[in-house]
Amino acid sequence: MKEDDDATLVRRCREGDRAAFEQLVVRYQKPVFNAALRLLHDPEDARDVAQTTFLKAFEHLGDYDPSFKFYSWIYRIAVNESLNALGARKPHEGFDGDEADEAPGPDRQLEGEQMGRAIEEALMHIKPELRTVIVLRHFMHLSYQDMGQVLLLPEKTVKSRLYSARQLLRDHLLQLGTI
Repeated sequence: MKEDDDATLVRRCREGDRAAFEQLVVRYQKPVFNAALRLLHDPEDARDVAQTTFLKAFEHLGDYDPSFKFYSWIYRIAVNESLNALGARKPHEGFDGDEADEAPGPDRQLEGEQMGRAIEEALMHIKPELRTVIVLRHFMHLSYQDMGQVLLLPEKTVKSRLYSARQLLRDHLLQLGTI
């Protein structure tokens, strides 16, 4: 059985086929959750953002322009919801260090944990719009063009923000003595 592409599922959704939207949710629930988690650093908040993202996507499916990639559209909703959640937090709420490490192999576990914590901490010290470009590029592996669609920015602006974010991240890691 051939899997339907996003455009077909969206069309079917607009025609009242709720099972088609379920397929979109299954297809994008993990990437949406991971994007929110990277921005928020809190699994509960990320789950809430993911749920809200899909609710808003369903409510506004009629506004989706099929000339753009569906995942860019839904990532944009997830990024906006994540930024809204960040804005609703207390001003100095920060990284608590309890996130699971994804370091490969036991021999590098401690080094991986330390570097992972340092990177997460450094990410929390840069502005959300700069953190977002780092997450989209390095954790979600989006192209500059796709990032531009998600952020509704020209590619040059995306590249400029990414450069600035990397510099700030590097500077913070140097201050910590991590690199």
